[in-house]
Amino acid sequence: EWAFLNYVNRQIGNRDTLTLRDEFFDDLRGQRTGVKGRYFEGGISWNHWLGSTLVFRPEVRWEHNFDNPAYDGGNRHSQFMFAADMIWFY
Repeated sequence: EWAFLNYVNRQIGNRDTLTLRDEFFDDLRGQRTGVKGRYFEGGISWNHWLGSTLVFRPEVRWEHNFDNPAYDGGNRHSQFMFAADMIWFY
C-alpha cells in the first residue's frame, strides 16, 4: 500500500480557515479498506473557531475507487460524503 496526500489551507478570517484536501491511495490487497483498488478522494472543509477552545469542522468530500465498486454495499465506484465534527482543546 502507498498513498499521496495533499492539504492546502487558507485563512479567510480571524476565526475561519478553508482546507482543500486530495488523496490518492493504492490498496493493493484490500487489507486497509476491505476492497482492493486505487482510491482517490477530494474534499473541502471549513474550520471555524467558537471561542478559544472549540473548533467546528464541516466537510464535503468525493471518494472514488477506479478498479472495483467499493461503496453502497459493492454497487458503486463513487460516493459523496458530508460530515462535521467539533474539536474541544482542553
